[in-house]
Amino acid sequence: MAIEQILDLEQLEINIYRGAVFSPESGFLQRTFGGHVAGQSLVSAVRTVDPKFQVHSLHGYFLRPGDARAPSVYIVERIRDGGSFCTRRVSAIQHGETIFSMSASFQTDQSGIEHQDAMPAAPPPDDLPGFRSGKAFDDAGFAQFAEWDVRIVPRDQVQRLPGKASQQQVWFRHHDPLPDDPVLHICALAYLSDLTLLGSAQVNHPDERKYLNIASLDHAMWFMRPFRADEWLLYDQSSPSACGGRALTQGQLFNQYGEMVAAVMQEGLTRYPRDFTPGRA
Repeated sequence: MAIEQILDLEQLEINIYRGAVFSPESGFLQRTFGGHVAGQSLVSAVRTVDPKFQVHSLHGYFLRPGDARAPSVYIVERIRDGGSFCTRRVSAIQHGETIFSMSASFQTDQSGIEHQDAMPAAPPPDDLPGFRSGKAFDDAGFAQFAEWDVRIVPRDQVQRLPGKASQQQVWFRHHDPLPDDPVLHICALAYLSDLTLLGSAQVNHPDERKYLNIASLDHAMWFMRPFRADEWLLYDQSSPSACGGRALTQGQLFNQYGEMVAAVMQEGLTRYPRDFTPGRA
């Protein structure tokens, strides 16, 4: 399903929307991909805001596993409408229960001080292999992301920074040109931002990762500068801590001109099964 279809919601009533269902032919996803419900939640919030306001941040909690074969209904609360900022709260509902809750903040165009961290060194995306690798691609469960060109930087090519516990870098873009709609590009980024981030907590644990119970728990994003999701973006990721069955991850997104366009924080479940003992697998 194309990203434009995924993010094109049906309005059921004032402040109430319904998202399209994604039913993977392979049956890989028994529960909804977190980026799917996050992206649709953001679209529903945007639909209730004056176009002069642009989203600058979102904070979401994944409360229950979603059903990949059922539609989600999004109920938007108009928390505040101010002169410079406005706030929305969204509840994603399936089968009568809230599976995801999001707050999103919007701001009018304003000016102020400007600075940013330098873009980290990374090999160019054209020199890297993508996820698309025939049968392995389908078996890994990435077939639903075929419209995206996603390229993970090999671990031995990531420039390790002193004091960083766990690092990962990913280049990605949408294969085909997308419409000139800034909101679509923002919501598309919210959709894909959940795909690889939790993997940054697992790169140091290759022997254990296949045994882990993994799920996104919460997700926060900040949007700094305009960008296009159909142009290469570097997702520079790290995991500063993992313990207690949870891992904290963070990411910064840069365009190829070195501009930081967004930042992400996520906590995810990285828990051993009840009957699993490390070192005895």
